[in-house]
This record gives sequence, C-alpha cells and structure tokens, in this order.
Amino acid sequence: MGVKFTYFGGMCVLAERSDGYRILCDPYLSGNPFCTTGPEAMSGVDLLVVTHNAYDHFGDTIEIMKNSRARLFAGGEVVRRVQEALPDLEPERMRLTIYGDEQNYNGSVIRVMPAWHVSNCVTNGVVIANPPFGFVIDIEPGVTYYHAGDTSLFSDMKIIRELYRPDVMAVGISAIEKIYPCEMNPREAAYATQWIGPNVVIPTHYEPGAPELEDYIRYAQVTAPKTIVQAQIEKTWEYVPFQVLG
Repeated sequence: MGVKFTYFGGMCVLAERSDGYRILCDPYLSGNPFCTTGPEAMSGVDLLVVTHNAYDHFGDTIEIMKNSRARLFAGGEVVRRVQEALPDLEPERMRLTIYGDEQNYNGSVIRVMPAWHVSNCVTNGVVIANPPFGFVIDIEPGVTYYHAGDTSLFSDMKIIRELYRPDVMAVGISAIEKIYPCEMNPREAAYATQWIGPNVVIPTHYEPGAPELEDYIRYAQVTAPKTIVQAQIEKTWEYVPFQVLG
C-alpha cells in the first residue's frame, strides 16, 4: 500500500495514508479558481498543516477546524487567527510551532523547515508577524513529503535532501496572481527540484492558464529528468515506494 496525493490548486495538497489518516496542507479551497471541492469535503481530515497566513494558504482553515476534529499545526499568527475566530476551540487541537520543531501525529512525523518569505496578521490593529514555514513529513514508512510553502530558492534545500531524502515534493513555480511578487520562477523551481531530488514533484502556486507551468516542466526535464511531474488538479494518485500508480 502507498500514500494517496491530491492537488487542488494554489498549494493545497491532501495526503492520505494507507490506513486512512488524512493530512491537508494549506487548505485553499473556497475562492480557489482551480478547485471545485469545498471545505465541507474535508470534515474527515485528521491533521491540518498551514505554512503561513496568506489567503491562498490559510484558506478555509477556520471552517475546517470548526466542522471537523482535525488538529492544527502552524505558526503563531495562524493559531492566533483561529483562536480569535473560534474562541471555544479546544486548545489541545492546536499546536503552535517554530523552526526546528518535530512532532509525531499518529505515526506521521512532521518537521518544520525554513521558507524565505513573510507572514503576518492584524489583531485589534496590531500587526503580528511570524516566520513562514515549509514542512518535511514522514507520512508513513517509505514515504516522505516536502511541502516547500511560499519560498524563494535557497541553497539549504540541498541539506534537506541530505537529511530527509523526500520522495514527493510540492514546489511553487510562479506568483499566485500577477499582482503579487513571484517567490520562485519556473527555472528556479526546477533547480529546487534538482536539489531536493524527489521521485515525484507537484508544481504549485500559479494562475490558471499561466505559461509558467509548461516552462517549469521544460526546465525540470533538463535539471531533474528522473523526477515524475504530477500536475493534474483534483486527480488522486498514489505513491508506493519505488512506484507511482494512477
């Protein structure tokens, strides 16, 4: 058995273990132009992982936490926003994390990685800033997933490869909208893919119809020719160690 992955656009990725345990990263569903799936479909999620407070990453966090029994793993600005919206939410369902943290959720081990970006929220007129994150998740034995989050290219990705050897990676390849800055362009994303060296990569974080997806695929064929590109949206595929099914 393996882990099932579904990409919903933005940087929203669902991973389902072979025993049914479900991890949802950056739950951008409502308002996502790629996505026909609503947050009500995520009521069975077990763990919600949020890299930072941007609209396309925080997404439907509040609604999912309200209508599920999911646990939240995120930074202080995300946890603070959820606490304000859901003051009666059980504190044990939320874990505020920092760089270097490592936690075990029912057998899935999640580690907090750097992301070169910015994140903040405004509370009662006060700006609360927090470092954004990436995550390396040992989903189950033999399947490690690197969720890079919003980040520019940084050379320590080579250390992530050396330490954790991700099998599957989600990497941003453009700006989520042209009005916003671009954290990593297709060529840089292809180098990030080479440096991490996954067996499978999910290109993320681009506008519908953007030429950057084709650009990234072309660059990745050169820099990481052995890596399989899974770019389908709302299509579930399965990663079995040494195999990709679907």
